[in-house]
Amino acid sequence: MNFHVAAPIHNKEGNQRMQFSPSCQTDSAEQSETARLKIGGAARALAVVACVACLVACSSQPETADIQKDLAEAYACPVIELSDVKKADGAKADGKLYDVSFTHTVSVKGGAEAAAKLFSEWAYLEALVQPTQIALDKALFEADSRAAQGQLPGGRNADPEVRRLTQAKEQLASRLASLMPCETIEAVTRLQVMRSAAEEAAKSGQSQVAVPVAIKVRGTGRMGKAESGWHFADMPAFSTVEIVTASATYPRFKAEATASTSASSEARRLVGKVRAGNTDSCLEVPVSGDTKCYTLPSEPELATRIFGTCKDGDTCAITGQFDDKNEKLIQFSKAEKVAP
Repeated sequence: MNFHVAAPIHNKEGNQRMQFSPSCQTDSAEQSETARLKIGGAARALAVVACVACLVACSSQPETADIQKDLAEAYACPVIELSDVKKADGAKADGKLYDVSFTHTVSVKGGAEAAAKLFSEWAYLEALVQPTQIALDKALFEADSRAAQGQLPGGRNADPEVRRLTQAKEQLASRLASLMPCETIEAVTRLQVMRSAAEEAAKSGQSQVAVPVAIKVRGTGRMGKAESGWHFADMPAFSTVEIVTASATYPRFKAEATASTSASSEARRLVGKVRAGNTDSCLEVPVSGDTKCYTLPSEPELATRIFGTCKDGDTCAITGQFDDKNEKLIQFSKAEKVAP
C-alpha cells in the first residue's frame, strides 16, 4: 500500500482544508472488494459441501457403494477377500424399500497353493470330528458304568481314555478354528462350495489339480434406508456364476489315531504273561508264532487295578481295547488271573 502526504488546498471562500491523495481512496476500495470476494467464496464452498451432503443423505436409491459396505461385513474373514462388487439393476419396492441385483467375487487369499492347503486340511480335520465324538461318547459311557460299579472312584473324568479323547476333541476344534476362522454364513457357504469343487477335482488322484481360487456370485436382495444409509433388510439370495480355478499341488493328509483308528473299536480279552518292569509293563501275548507285548497303562489308579490282580510273570487275561499297531492297551476294563 502507498502512503501520500495530505496537501492543503483552499476553497472558494478562502478556507483551508486538507485533501488526501486518490491513491489512498483506491486502496481502501480494493480491500473492501477483496474481503467481499473472500466471504462470498467461503459461502459458496459451504453451500457446495452442504449440497453434496444432502444428496448423499437423501439418495433415492442404493448404489454400488452401499451394497459393497454391507457385503464387506458379510464376508468379514481373514482368509478371503471381496472384490468386483457391481450393482446390476434395481427397482423401487413397497414403501422405502428398494430391490437390487448385483455381482461380486470372493477370493481365497494367498492364491492356488494356499487354497489347496485350506480345502484339503479342512476336509481332513472335519472327517475326524464325528469318529472322535463317537469314541468319546463310548469312553464316557464305559467310564460311567465302571464308576457305578465302584471300579472308578474318581468318576468319569479320572478315566485316562476319557481324558485322552476329551483333549483330542479340544485340539481338533482349535485346529479347525485356526485353519478356517470364518464365522458368517455367507463366507462359510462360499468356501464350502469351493471346497466341494476342490475335493471333486482331487478324486482324479493327480498331484496337480484345478483348485478353486475364487468364486463369482450373483445376488438379489431388498434394501432399506436408515440414518446410516442403505442396508439389506434381509439376507440376499446368492447363486454361483463361475468358479475360477488354478493348477496347484493338492496335499494329502494321512489319517491320525486321534479316535483310536489303529485300535479295535470292540473290547477284546487277551491272555498272556504280565511283564512288570521298573518303568514300563506289558502283557506278552503269542501271535502267529511270534509275540506282541502290549504296553500297560502307567496311571496309578489303573496300575493298581491291574497289578492288584496280576503280578510279574503271572498268566492273566486282560479285557479292553488294544492298539495292535502301537502294541498298547488304550482302554482297560478288567484283569483276571488264569491258570498257566
